[in-house]
Amino acid sequence: MSLDKRFDDIRPYTNDEIPAAMERLASESLLDQVFLWLYPGQPSQDWRNKLRSVKSSEELQERIMYPAAEIIIKRTISGFSSSGEENIPLGKGVLYISNHRDIVLDATLQQLVLYRNGIPTSEISFGSNLMQSPVIMDLGKSNKMYKVVRKSVNMRDLVKNSRLLSDYIRDTINRGTSVWIAQHDGRSKEGNDLTDPGLLNMLSMSMKKDRVGALASLHIVPVAVSYEIEPCDILKVCEVQQTKKQGFYKKASGEDLISIVTGITQKKGKVHITLCPAITVEDLKPYAGFAQTEYFYKVATLINQRIYSGYKLYGINYAAFDKITGTNEFREHYTEKDIKLLESREMLLPASDSQTNAALKDLLRRLYANPVMNSLNKAL
Repeated sequence: MSLDKRFDDIRPYTNDEIPAAMERLASESLLDQVFLWLYPGQPSQDWRNKLRSVKSSEELQERIMYPAAEIIIKRTISGFSSSGEENIPLGKGVLYISNHRDIVLDATLQQLVLYRNGIPTSEISFGSNLMQSPVIMDLGKSNKMYKVVRKSVNMRDLVKNSRLLSDYIRDTINRGTSVWIAQHDGRSKEGNDLTDPGLLNMLSMSMKKDRVGALASLHIVPVAVSYEIEPCDILKVCEVQQTKKQGFYKKASGEDLISIVTGITQKKGKVHITLCPAITVEDLKPYAGFAQTEYFYKVATLINQRIYSGYKLYGINYAAFDKITGTNEFREHYTEKDIKLLESREMLLPASDSQTNAALKDLLRRLYANPVMNSLNKAL
Protein backbone atom coordinates (compact mmCIF):
# COMPACT_ATOMS: atom_id res chain seq x y z
CA MET A 1 0.00 0.00 0.00
CA SER A 2 1.38 3.42 -0.98
CA LEU A 3 2.19 5.80 1.86
CA ASP A 4 1.56 8.82 -0.40
CA LYS A 5 -1.06 10.89 1.44
CA ARG A 6 -2.40 12.23 -1.88
CA PHE A 7 -4.11 8.89 -2.42
CA ASP A 8 -5.82 8.57 0.97
CA ASP A 9 -9.27 9.40 -0.40
CA ILE A 10 -9.22 6.93 -3.29
CA ARG A 11 -7.06 4.02 -2.10
CA PRO A 12 -8.44 0.80 -0.55
CA TYR A 13 -8.33 0.43 3.22
CA THR A 14 -5.08 -0.60 4.82
CA ASN A 15 -5.10 -3.69 7.02
CA ASP A 16 -4.99 -1.36 10.03
CA GLU A 17 -8.35 0.05 8.90
CA ILE A 18 -10.00 -3.30 8.20
CA PRO A 19 -11.11 -4.31 11.77
CA ALA A 20 -13.11 -1.11 12.30
CA ALA A 21 -14.74 -1.52 8.87
CA MET A 22 -15.63 -5.14 9.68
CA GLU A 23 -17.21 -4.03 12.95
CA ARG A 24 -19.35 -1.50 11.09
CA LEU A 25 -20.39 -4.09 8.50
CA ALA A 26 -21.20 -6.67 11.18
CA SER A 27 -23.62 -4.15 12.70
CA GLU A 28 -25.32 -3.42 9.37
CA SER A 29 -28.83 -4.88 9.04
CA LEU A 30 -28.88 -4.18 5.29
CA LEU A 31 -26.51 -7.11 4.79
CA ASP A 32 -28.94 -9.58 6.35
CA GLN A 33 -30.73 -10.07 3.03
CA VAL A 34 -27.47 -10.74 1.19
CA PHE A 35 -26.20 -13.31 3.69
CA LEU A 36 -29.63 -14.91 3.96
CA TRP A 37 -29.51 -15.51 0.21
CA LEU A 38 -25.94 -16.82 0.40
CA TYR A 39 -26.42 -18.95 3.51
CA PRO A 40 -30.13 -19.78 3.93
CA GLY A 41 -31.01 -21.06 7.38
CA GLN A 42 -27.74 -19.92 8.94
CA PRO A 43 -28.12 -17.60 11.97
CA SER A 44 -27.10 -14.03 11.17
CA GLN A 45 -24.83 -14.01 14.19
CA ASP A 46 -22.59 -16.55 12.45
CA TRP A 47 -21.66 -14.26 9.57
CA ARG A 48 -21.45 -11.28 11.92
CA ASN A 49 -18.90 -13.14 14.04
CA LYS A 50 -16.99 -14.18 10.93
CA LEU A 51 -16.80 -10.57 9.73
CA ARG A 52 -15.58 -9.40 13.14
CA SER A 53 -12.77 -11.97 13.04
CA VAL A 54 -11.38 -10.64 9.71
CA LYS A 55 -8.16 -8.65 10.15
CA SER A 56 -6.98 -8.02 6.56
CA SER A 57 -8.24 -7.67 2.99
CA GLU A 58 -6.64 -11.03 2.16
CA GLU A 59 -8.62 -12.69 4.96
CA LEU A 60 -11.82 -11.01 3.77
CA GLN A 61 -11.30 -12.33 0.25
CA GLU A 62 -10.26 -15.85 1.22
CA ARG A 63 -12.79 -16.42 4.01
CA ILE A 64 -15.84 -14.53 2.74
CA MET A 65 -15.63 -13.12 -0.80
CA TYR A 66 -14.30 -16.16 -2.68
CA PRO A 67 -16.63 -18.64 -0.95
CA ALA A 68 -19.49 -16.23 -1.74
CA ALA A 69 -18.40 -16.09 -5.39
CA GLU A 70 -18.37 -19.89 -5.55
CA ILE A 71 -21.94 -19.93 -4.19
CA ILE A 72 -23.01 -17.37 -6.82
CA ILE A 73 -21.50 -19.57 -9.52
CA LYS A 74 -23.17 -22.69 -8.17
CA ARG A 75 -26.61 -21.09 -7.95
CA THR A 76 -26.73 -18.77 -10.96
CA ILE A 77 -24.17 -19.98 -13.53
CA SER A 78 -24.57 -23.24 -15.44
CA GLY A 79 -20.94 -23.32 -16.59
CA PHE A 80 -18.03 -21.08 -15.57
CA SER A 81 -14.76 -21.20 -17.51
CA SER A 82 -11.70 -19.12 -18.31
CA SER A 83 -8.76 -19.03 -20.69
CA GLY A 84 -5.63 -17.03 -21.42
CA GLU A 85 -4.06 -17.15 -17.97
CA GLU A 86 -0.71 -17.68 -19.72
CA ASN A 87 -1.02 -14.15 -21.18
CA ILE A 88 -0.54 -12.51 -17.77
CA PRO A 89 3.00 -11.12 -17.34
CA LEU A 90 4.32 -12.69 -14.14
CA GLY A 91 6.26 -10.99 -11.38
CA LYS A 92 4.97 -7.48 -12.09
CA GLY A 93 1.91 -5.29 -11.68
CA VAL A 94 -0.61 -5.63 -14.50
CA LEU A 95 -3.39 -3.31 -15.66
CA TYR A 96 -6.46 -5.36 -16.58
CA ILE A 97 -8.75 -3.36 -18.89
CA SER A 98 -12.06 -5.22 -19.07
CA ASN A 99 -15.33 -4.92 -20.90
CA HIS A 100 -17.99 -4.01 -18.37
CA ARG A 101 -21.37 -5.75 -18.22
CA ASP A 102 -22.10 -6.08 -14.49
CA ILE A 103 -21.31 -3.67 -11.65
CA VAL A 104 -19.85 -6.31 -9.33
CA LEU A 105 -19.50 -9.64 -11.12
CA ASP A 106 -17.10 -8.72 -13.94
CA ALA A 107 -14.25 -8.00 -11.55
CA THR A 108 -15.36 -10.48 -8.87
CA LEU A 109 -15.31 -13.45 -11.25
CA GLN A 110 -11.95 -12.43 -12.69
CA GLN A 111 -10.53 -12.17 -9.18
CA LEU A 112 -11.73 -15.71 -8.59
CA VAL A 113 -10.00 -16.89 -11.78
CA LEU A 114 -6.74 -15.33 -10.58
CA TYR A 115 -7.15 -16.82 -7.11
CA ARG A 116 -7.88 -20.30 -8.47
CA ASN A 117 -4.74 -20.14 -10.61
CA GLY A 118 -2.44 -18.91 -7.85
CA ILE A 119 -2.03 -15.50 -9.53
CA PRO A 120 -2.02 -12.39 -7.29
CA THR A 121 -5.38 -10.66 -7.28
CA SER A 122 -5.75 -7.00 -8.19
CA GLU A 123 -7.16 -3.80 -6.88
CA ILE A 124 -10.52 -2.96 -8.49
CA SER A 125 -11.98 0.34 -9.65
CA PHE A 126 -15.31 1.40 -8.18
CA GLY A 127 -17.22 4.53 -9.16
CA SER A 128 -17.60 7.27 -6.57
CA ASN A 129 -21.36 7.24 -7.26
CA LEU A 130 -21.50 3.70 -5.87
CA MET A 131 -19.43 4.58 -2.83
CA GLN A 132 -21.94 7.11 -1.53
CA SER A 133 -23.39 4.35 0.64
CA PRO A 134 -21.27 3.80 3.80
CA VAL A 135 -21.99 0.07 3.61
CA ILE A 136 -20.77 -0.25 0.03
CA MET A 137 -17.82 2.01 0.84
CA ASP A 138 -16.71 -0.24 3.70
CA LEU A 139 -17.30 -3.45 1.77
CA GLY A 140 -15.56 -2.15 -1.35
CA LYS A 141 -12.52 -0.51 0.22
CA SER A 142 -11.99 -3.54 2.46
CA ASN A 143 -12.03 -5.69 -0.68
CA LYS A 144 -9.14 -3.95 -2.51
CA MET A 145 -11.36 -1.44 -4.31
CA TYR A 146 -10.13 2.04 -5.12
CA LYS A 147 -12.41 4.97 -5.86
CA VAL A 148 -12.77 6.48 -9.33
CA VAL A 149 -14.30 9.95 -9.14
CA ARG A 150 -16.96 10.20 -11.84
CA LYS A 151 -16.84 13.03 -14.36
CA SER A 152 -17.20 16.52 -13.00
CA VAL A 153 -18.90 19.47 -14.70
CA ASN A 154 -15.93 21.51 -13.55
CA MET A 155 -13.08 21.00 -16.05
CA ARG A 156 -10.46 21.99 -13.51
CA ASP A 157 -11.67 19.31 -11.07
CA LEU A 158 -11.90 16.77 -13.87
CA VAL A 159 -8.26 17.27 -14.83
CA LYS A 160 -7.17 17.24 -11.18
CA ASN A 161 -9.06 14.00 -10.42
CA SER A 162 -7.84 12.35 -13.62
CA ARG A 163 -4.21 13.19 -12.89
CA LEU A 164 -4.53 11.89 -9.32
CA LEU A 165 -6.07 8.62 -10.54
CA SER A 166 -3.39 8.27 -13.21
CA ASP A 167 -0.65 8.77 -10.62
CA TYR A 168 -2.32 6.30 -8.28
CA ILE A 169 -2.63 3.54 -10.88
CA ARG A 170 0.96 3.95 -12.02
CA ASP A 171 2.24 4.04 -8.43
CA THR A 172 0.29 0.86 -7.62
CA ILE A 173 1.56 -1.02 -10.67
CA ASN A 174 5.12 0.17 -10.11
CA ARG A 175 4.91 -1.38 -6.64
CA GLY A 176 4.05 -4.72 -8.24
CA THR A 177 0.30 -4.69 -7.47
CA SER A 178 -2.13 -5.28 -10.32
CA VAL A 179 -5.14 -3.09 -11.07
CA TRP A 180 -8.54 -3.77 -12.72
CA ILE A 181 -10.44 -1.01 -14.51
CA ALA A 182 -13.43 -1.00 -16.87
CA GLN A 183 -12.82 -0.01 -20.48
CA HIS A 184 -15.51 2.67 -20.29
CA ASP A 185 -17.25 4.84 -17.71
CA GLY A 186 -20.25 2.73 -16.72
CA ARG A 187 -21.55 -0.62 -17.95
CA SER A 188 -22.24 -1.43 -21.57
CA LYS A 189 -26.02 -1.15 -21.87
CA GLU A 190 -26.27 -2.41 -25.47
CA GLY A 191 -23.72 -5.23 -25.56
CA ASN A 192 -21.38 -3.03 -27.59
CA ASP A 193 -18.05 -2.98 -25.76
CA LEU A 194 -15.94 0.06 -26.63
CA THR A 195 -12.76 1.27 -24.94
CA ASP A 196 -12.88 4.98 -24.18
CA PRO A 197 -9.81 6.75 -25.67
CA GLY A 198 -10.20 9.20 -22.78
CA LEU A 199 -9.35 6.37 -20.37
CA LEU A 200 -6.02 5.87 -22.16
CA ASN A 201 -5.39 9.59 -22.12
CA MET A 202 -5.97 9.58 -18.35
CA LEU A 203 -3.58 6.64 -17.87
CA SER A 204 -0.88 8.54 -19.79
CA MET A 205 -1.17 11.74 -17.75
CA SER A 206 1.31 10.37 -15.21
CA MET A 207 3.99 9.96 -17.91
CA LYS A 208 3.18 12.57 -20.54
CA LYS A 209 6.55 12.84 -22.27
CA ASP A 210 6.47 9.26 -23.62
CA ARG A 211 3.01 8.15 -24.77
CA VAL A 212 4.20 4.73 -25.93
CA GLY A 213 6.19 4.11 -22.77
CA ALA A 214 3.35 5.41 -20.61
CA LEU A 215 0.98 2.66 -21.74
CA ALA A 216 3.54 -0.08 -22.37
CA SER A 217 4.89 0.21 -18.82
CA LEU A 218 1.43 -0.49 -17.39
CA HIS A 219 1.49 -4.04 -18.85
CA ILE A 220 -2.09 -3.81 -20.14
CA VAL A 221 -3.99 -7.11 -20.38
CA PRO A 222 -7.42 -6.71 -22.07
CA VAL A 223 -10.14 -8.89 -20.55
CA ALA A 224 -13.29 -10.22 -22.25
CA VAL A 225 -16.20 -11.28 -20.02
CA SER A 226 -18.93 -13.19 -21.89
CA TYR A 227 -22.32 -13.90 -20.31
CA GLU A 228 -24.82 -16.24 -21.96
CA ILE A 229 -27.64 -14.39 -20.17
CA GLU A 230 -26.69 -10.76 -19.83
CA PRO A 231 -26.89 -9.53 -16.21
CA CYS A 232 -29.68 -6.96 -15.81
CA ASP A 233 -30.60 -7.23 -19.50
CA ILE A 234 -34.21 -6.10 -18.97
CA LEU A 235 -33.18 -3.20 -16.73
CA LYS A 236 -30.59 -2.10 -19.28
CA VAL A 237 -32.84 -2.03 -22.34
CA CYS A 238 -35.55 -0.15 -20.41
CA GLU A 239 -32.93 2.46 -19.50
CA VAL A 240 -31.73 2.74 -23.10
CA GLN A 241 -35.29 3.05 -24.40
CA GLN A 242 -36.13 5.79 -21.90
CA THR A 243 -32.93 7.65 -22.79
CA LYS A 244 -33.76 7.48 -26.50
CA LYS A 245 -37.33 8.61 -25.87
CA GLN A 246 -36.69 11.61 -23.61
CA GLY A 247 -33.03 12.39 -24.32
CA PHE A 248 -31.79 11.60 -20.81
CA TYR A 249 -32.13 9.08 -18.01
CA LYS A 250 -32.35 9.93 -14.32
CA LYS A 251 -31.60 7.07 -11.94
CA ALA A 252 -34.02 6.46 -9.12
CA SER A 253 -32.74 6.33 -5.55
CA GLY A 254 -31.23 2.93 -4.82
CA GLU A 255 -31.24 1.89 -8.48
CA ASP A 256 -27.54 0.96 -8.49
CA LEU A 257 -28.10 -1.30 -5.49
CA ILE A 258 -30.99 -3.00 -7.31
CA SER A 259 -28.70 -3.59 -10.29
CA ILE A 260 -25.99 -5.04 -8.03
CA VAL A 261 -28.42 -7.46 -6.34
CA THR A 262 -30.11 -8.39 -9.65
CA GLY A 263 -26.77 -9.03 -11.31
CA ILE A 264 -25.66 -11.31 -8.48
CA THR A 265 -28.88 -13.30 -8.08
CA GLN A 266 -30.11 -13.51 -11.69
CA LYS A 267 -29.47 -16.71 -13.66
CA LYS A 268 -26.62 -16.10 -16.08
CA GLY A 269 -26.32 -19.35 -18.00
CA LYS A 270 -22.71 -19.93 -19.03
CA VAL A 271 -19.98 -17.38 -18.29
CA HIS A 272 -16.46 -17.26 -19.73
CA ILE A 273 -13.54 -14.95 -18.95
CA THR A 274 -10.72 -14.55 -21.46
CA LEU A 275 -7.44 -12.94 -20.42
CA CYS A 276 -6.30 -11.62 -23.78
CA PRO A 277 -2.71 -11.13 -25.04
CA ALA A 278 -0.99 -8.17 -23.36
CA ILE A 279 -0.45 -4.86 -25.17
CA THR A 280 3.31 -4.63 -25.76
CA VAL A 281 5.62 -1.80 -26.74
CA GLU A 282 5.90 -3.45 -30.17
CA ASP A 283 2.11 -3.22 -30.52
CA LEU A 284 2.19 0.50 -29.69
CA LYS A 285 5.20 1.69 -31.69
CA PRO A 286 3.36 1.84 -35.06
CA TYR A 287 1.07 4.52 -33.57
CA ALA A 288 3.86 6.65 -32.09
CA GLY A 289 3.81 9.22 -34.90
CA PHE A 290 0.08 9.93 -34.72
CA ALA A 291 -1.36 13.08 -33.17
CA GLN A 292 -2.51 12.60 -29.59
CA THR A 293 -6.22 12.12 -30.28
CA GLU A 294 -5.58 9.65 -33.10
CA TYR A 295 -2.99 7.79 -31.03
CA PHE A 296 -5.40 7.06 -28.20
CA TYR A 297 -8.14 6.15 -30.68
CA LYS A 298 -5.80 3.62 -32.38
CA VAL A 299 -4.80 2.03 -29.07
CA ALA A 300 -8.45 1.90 -27.96
CA THR A 301 -9.28 0.11 -31.22
CA LEU A 302 -6.45 -2.36 -30.61
CA ILE A 303 -7.78 -3.15 -27.12
CA ASN A 304 -11.28 -3.54 -28.57
CA GLN A 305 -9.99 -6.03 -31.13
CA ARG A 306 -8.30 -8.10 -28.42
CA ILE A 307 -11.53 -8.16 -26.39
CA TYR A 308 -13.65 -9.06 -29.42
CA SER A 309 -11.26 -11.90 -30.28
CA GLY A 310 -11.65 -13.11 -26.69
CA TYR A 311 -15.44 -13.29 -26.77
CA LYS A 312 -17.14 -16.58 -26.06
CA LEU A 313 -20.22 -16.41 -28.31
CA TYR A 314 -23.29 -18.41 -27.30
CA GLY A 315 -26.28 -19.68 -29.25
CA ILE A 316 -28.43 -16.83 -27.95
CA ASN A 317 -26.02 -14.30 -29.49
CA TYR A 318 -26.21 -15.90 -32.94
CA ALA A 319 -29.98 -16.36 -32.70
CA ALA A 320 -30.45 -12.69 -31.83
CA PHE A 321 -28.29 -11.64 -34.79
CA ASP A 322 -30.34 -13.73 -37.22
CA LYS A 323 -33.60 -12.43 -35.71
CA ILE A 324 -32.54 -8.83 -36.31
CA THR A 325 -31.22 -9.40 -39.82
CA GLY A 326 -34.06 -11.73 -40.81
CA THR A 327 -31.56 -14.32 -42.06
CA ASN A 328 -30.34 -17.80 -41.18
CA GLU A 329 -26.67 -16.84 -41.57
CA PHE A 330 -25.65 -18.41 -38.26
CA ARG A 331 -28.35 -21.10 -38.02
CA GLU A 332 -25.76 -23.83 -37.47
CA HIS A 333 -24.57 -22.08 -34.31
CA TYR A 334 -27.81 -22.21 -32.32
CA THR A 335 -30.62 -24.60 -31.47
CA GLU A 336 -34.34 -24.32 -30.78
CA LYS A 337 -33.40 -24.18 -27.11
CA ASP A 338 -31.34 -21.04 -27.77
CA ILE A 339 -34.27 -19.44 -29.62
CA LYS A 340 -36.57 -20.22 -26.70
CA LEU A 341 -34.04 -18.76 -24.28
CA LEU A 342 -34.05 -15.49 -26.24
CA GLU A 343 -37.85 -15.52 -26.37
CA SER A 344 -38.01 -16.14 -22.62
CA ARG A 345 -35.96 -12.98 -22.05
CA GLU A 346 -38.28 -11.04 -24.38
CA MET A 347 -41.28 -12.17 -22.34
CA LEU A 348 -39.79 -10.44 -19.29
CA LEU A 349 -40.00 -7.00 -20.95
CA PRO A 350 -42.54 -4.73 -19.26
CA ALA A 351 -46.02 -4.55 -20.75
CA SER A 352 -46.43 -1.49 -22.98
CA ASP A 353 -48.00 -0.27 -26.21
CA SER A 354 -47.08 -2.15 -29.39
CA GLN A 355 -44.63 0.50 -30.61
CA THR A 356 -42.70 0.62 -27.33
CA ASN A 357 -42.76 -3.17 -27.04
CA ALA A 358 -41.28 -3.52 -30.53
CA ALA A 359 -38.56 -1.00 -29.66
CA LEU A 360 -37.71 -2.80 -26.41
CA LYS A 361 -37.59 -6.18 -28.16
CA ASP A 362 -35.25 -4.77 -30.81
CA LEU A 363 -32.97 -3.30 -28.14
CA LEU A 364 -32.89 -6.62 -26.28
CA ARG A 365 -32.00 -8.53 -29.43
CA ARG A 366 -29.26 -6.02 -30.23
CA LEU A 367 -27.90 -6.40 -26.71
CA TYR A 368 -27.31 -10.08 -27.48
CA ALA A 369 -26.40 -9.65 -31.15
CA ASN A 370 -23.78 -6.91 -30.82
CA PRO A 371 -21.04 -9.27 -29.58
CA VAL A 372 -21.44 -11.21 -32.86
CA MET A 373 -21.22 -7.98 -34.80
CA ASN A 374 -18.05 -6.95 -32.95
CA SER A 375 -16.42 -10.36 -33.08
CA LEU A 376 -16.95 -10.76 -36.83
CA ASN A 377 -16.74 -7.07 -37.74
CA LYS A 378 -20.29 -7.08 -39.05
CA ALA A 379 -22.76 -4.21 -39.03
CA LEU A 380 -26.34 -4.37 -37.79
